[in-house]
Amino acid sequence: MRPVILDTSAFIQGYNLSPEEDYYTVSEVLGEIREELGRMRYEGARSSGRLRETQPEEKWVTEIEVKAKLSGEAHKLSDTDKQLLALGLQLKSQGDAPTIVSDDYSVQNMASRLGLRFAAQATRGIKRVYEWGIYCPGCKRKFESPQEDNVCPICGTELKRKPRR
Repeated sequence: MRPVILDTSAFIQGYNLSPEEDYYTVSEVLGEIREELGRMRYEGARSSGRLRETQPEEKWVTEIEVKAKLSGEAHKLSDTDKQLLALGLQLKSQGDAPTIVSDDYSVQNMASRLGLRFAAQATRGIKRVYEWGIYCPGCKRKFESPQEDNVCPICGTELKRKPRR
C-alpha cells in the first residue's frame, strides 16, 4: 500500500480516504484543526485504524530544520509542517514513496526540494520550486540566512523574502 501523509488542510477540506493507501499524520495536526467537522474527520479516521498518528525520529526533524534554513523556508514552516516533512523523509528512507497532502505552498516547496511527492486539495499547488532570498525592506540589506525573530539586526524592520534567481 502507498503511504499518504495528511496535513491539517486534508481534514479541513474532507480528504477521502482510500482503502489502497496507508495514512499517516503527526499528533500536532489535531491542534491546528479549529472547526468541529475537521476534528470529527480526524478522530474518525484515527479511531477506525485507517490513520496512524506517528512522530518522526528527531534526526529527520533536524534535517528538515537545516534544509528549511538553507532554502529560506524556515520562518514559513510551522513545527507541525516540519514534523510532517520529517515523517516523509523517514518513510522515504525506509523505502516507501510517500505523498504529502497539503495546500500549504511552503510545505509543497520543501517536499519537492526533498524529492517527496505532494498533492494539493483546494489549491492548484506550486508550479515551480523556489529558493528564497531574505531581505530587509527598510534598509535593503540582504541576508544569507534567517535572522533571529525574522527582524533586521540593522534597522529592526521585519524581514521579507523573495525568490532567488
